[in-house]
Amino acid sequence: MSIVVFRAREIVTLDRNCPSAEAVAVWEGKILHVGTIVEVTDALAGKEFNFDDRFLDHVIVPGFIEAHGHLYNDGLLSQLIWCGFDDRPLPNGRIAKGSRNIAEVLERLRHDGDDTVESVVGYGFDPSFLDGQKLHRHDLDAVSTTQGVLVVNASGHLCYANSTHMKRCGVDASTDVRGVVKDETGEPTGEFHETAMALVMNFSGAQTTSTETAVRGGAELLRRAGVTTGSDMSLFASGRTFETYREIMESPGVPVRVTYSPNIEDMRSRMSPEALLPLMKDLRSASNERFTLGPLKWIADGSIQGYTGALKWPGYCGGDDHGFLILNEDDVIEKITPFHNANFQIAIHTNGDDATEVVLRALERVLIAAPRPDHRHRLEHCQMASPAMMRRMAAMGVAANIFSNHIYYWGDIHRTRTMGFDKSRRMDAAATALREGVAISLHSDHPVTPVSPLFTMWCAVNRVTRSGHVQGEGERITANEALTAVTLGSAILMKRDEMLGSIEVGKWADFTVLAENPLRVDPMKIKDIAVVATVLAGEATTPWTGEED
Repeated sequence: MSIVVFRAREIVTLDRNCPSAEAVAVWEGKILHVGTIVEVTDALAGKEFNFDDRFLDHVIVPGFIEAHGHLYNDGLLSQLIWCGFDDRPLPNGRIAKGSRNIAEVLERLRHDGDDTVESVVGYGFDPSFLDGQKLHRHDLDAVSTTQGVLVVNASGHLCYANSTHMKRCGVDASTDVRGVVKDETGEPTGEFHETAMALVMNFSGAQTTSTETAVRGGAELLRRAGVTTGSDMSLFASGRTFETYREIMESPGVPVRVTYSPNIEDMRSRMSPEALLPLMKDLRSASNERFTLGPLKWIADGSIQGYTGALKWPGYCGGDDHGFLILNEDDVIEKITPFHNANFQIAIHTNGDDATEVVLRALERVLIAAPRPDHRHRLEHCQMASPAMMRRMAAMGVAANIFSNHIYYWGDIHRTRTMGFDKSRRMDAAATALREGVAISLHSDHPVTPVSPLFTMWCAVNRVTRSGHVQGEGERITANEALTAVTLGSAILMKRDEMLGSIEVGKWADFTVLAENPLRVDPMKIKDIAVVATVLAGEATTPWTGEED
């Protein structure tokens, strides 16, 4: 393979020894030299090389890394009926229009549904954008009384079903499961929270898509956003679908690397607990540069806008409701200890501060009982961690994977309805985390919000909500800190920083090519910078041209 020298208007390296460059030489998929054009060409004297000048008018930055997303589900759900409030980008480059009220949601389900299948499935509904108006089974019965109708909430922590779908799933007034919402007569309303969703999350008989379409569609959404390494944070890492996923990721033409995280509780519910640890060891051994086992995943609470995130006193806007704590302290210790002791990285979803407190107490006990250097255990989303919690995280070496997009999408709702103006100022506290020495990444949690590291950077730098309110000015970070968080910071949280995250000699030649330098534009314009291309292991990636709808 010949040496290729990429030249650009500017190259932002995130290497403190050479923060800006004009040229980067690539050989065998890795970075050979970085510097001025003169430095690089002098270093290559006597060797054969070719210039690649297609990005000469653009800016090259390290490849964006999305450290908390759901590639497979994003590709899968993009094939379903979009029921969300905002417009939504699709893998084929088109835009699915948003629905601004329940009537539009129901019309979308009727219009876009296939009346030849048993079930109609939609995704993205969020009552928090509709003054709290929820979908009731009677609403969905108006779509069809002969087909099952299922709608998944945007957060992924709630769903809604019509009477036909509930009947097929065996759910009725006698179903006594936490998370099944019932009316004053004791009948299910059609709304299901958290673990109760498993009762009705049955896509059997629905219009479905292939595993390949889901994987390649999810990868294409990442590529279009400038991402070169993505994540899949809640996989069932066994069985035919997973093996097909692995085969696709290891085949030519996939434009991203993926670090995946098995959902251990989901797997534990469907296979022998004794088989889990050996399986995780096998998956770790089978990892490669394109498809890598990352942290093992647990979920401690739900979503704050869905009122299932677990909050400390005074709860939701001073009320009695403190949310839905899925795992208590002893649960966390019992579940993660065998994996911690076997040198696995742990990632635990904590949205509310009560969930964060419970998990930190558990991690303290685990680490006291079995100290481990450089474990890099992580709190996912980590939305409401206090400064005191951040200090404890730094002391333990626990990282924060921060969901900055939340500030724009739900910041106003948290300020006015869920947590109040004062407590919500500290949500997604990236500045405090950095100040206290906590390693951070910023993420979109796609498909909860669309994947776009530039938009995520914009959220963390400006902290502007949907209404234009600045939510916690003291938690703003710089553009350089934000760019680092979606590149090198993400690589650190994934334990892949030896080979990814910055443009340095010896690392993989993974680049994102932008129309402008995000460190030089007006901070309010970061989200508007165009993604020109991505480069993976020295090769420019190409659009997916397979199944699109």
